[in-house]
This record gives sequence, C-alpha cells and structure tokens, in this order.
Amino acid sequence: MRKLMLILAILLSFAVAASAQMSSPLSFYAGGALSLPNGPDGFKDAYKTGYHAWVGAGYSVAPKFQLVGKIEHNRFSFDAGTFTGVDGGTMKIWMYGVDAKFSPAVPAFPIKPFLFGGAGMASAKIDEFTGSNTLATAALNTGTGESTTKMYYNIGAGADLFTGPAFSIFLQGRWVSIQTEGSSTSFIPISMGLRFF
Repeated sequence: MRKLMLILAILLSFAVAASAQMSSPLSFYAGGALSLPNGPDGFKDAYKTGYHAWVGAGYSVAPKFQLVGKIEHNRFSFDAGTFTGVDGGTMKIWMYGVDAKFSPAVPAFPIKPFLFGGAGMASAKIDEFTGSNTLATAALNTGTGESTTKMYYNIGAGADLFTGPAFSIFLQGRWVSIQTEGSSTSFIPISMGLRFF
C-alpha cells in the first residue's frame, strides 16, 4: 500500500504541472472505492466486499480516444462464516494494465459518458490463516502465501460528473476477469476518482 501511495503522490505532482498546459495530450488519474466479488462461487461466497485504489496516466491518441496505463491494488477480507476461530486469509491483488478509453461527444448533456476496455497482468496472493481453530486453519492454509500471476481483462463504463478547467470528477464501474486455472476469478470494482488534464 505504501508503494501505491508513493506512486499516487508522484502522479499528483505531475498532474499539477500538467494542468497548466491545457493542450497537453496527457491526463493523470487517481481513484478507488468498492470491489464486489463476482465469481466463481468459491470466491464470491468466501470473501466479503473489498476495496481498491488505482492510479493511471493517459495519452490521447485521437480526439475521443485515450490509452490509459494503470496500477491497481484490490483487497478482499475472508468471510469466516461457519469457521469459528479463524482469522486472516486476506486476498490481495495487484494489477498492471492498459485500457483503451472512448469518450463520445454528447451535446447538451450535463455529464460526459465514456466506455473502456483493456488487459494486463494480475498478481494475487492470500495471506496466511490464523486463529484458535487449528484444523480449519491448516486446511485453509494450503496454497496460501504464494503469488499467482495471470492475465486479466476488463470492460466498463462511467461518466465525468463534474468538469473544471484543470480536473474532472468521475464515477465508473467495470467487470474484471482474471484467467485463473479452472474458473476465472471475477469481481466488479466501482470507482470514484479524479482526472487531471
């Protein structure tokens, strides 16, 4: 999380400098909020609604198209449910990827919608389970502590809710699918954030 905050601080400092140059093709993003487990059932049932934070830098390749490189961190807490005496087991996912963003011109509309899709690599790791229930923790700890890196893709939509001379406030939702073995792991991040021009 410290690395993410450092990257965010660096990007924000670049954003302040870039905001003075309104003709610049660069944009800087920072956002985050909730991440909703979606599938498979083992992931959806075993983990609570999580949270995420991400930063990115965009480059306009055409008037309505932008490529956005981003780094994101998702965190999901284990839902012990019927397992009494079990703690830990937090799932942490780092994602590194690129999105293609399309912002259609909608005249006389108070908000500015956009669509995007992209792909990248995701590295997931589950923290060790602890607690007084040694039988359950021993069973659950099989495979924990090891990072798994797989390709992911995502699609989503959102809108700029407010646009000022140097920044905009946006809201977006997307569906993420990590190509894990067997069934893919999917979740739905819902983000509120800032885009600096």
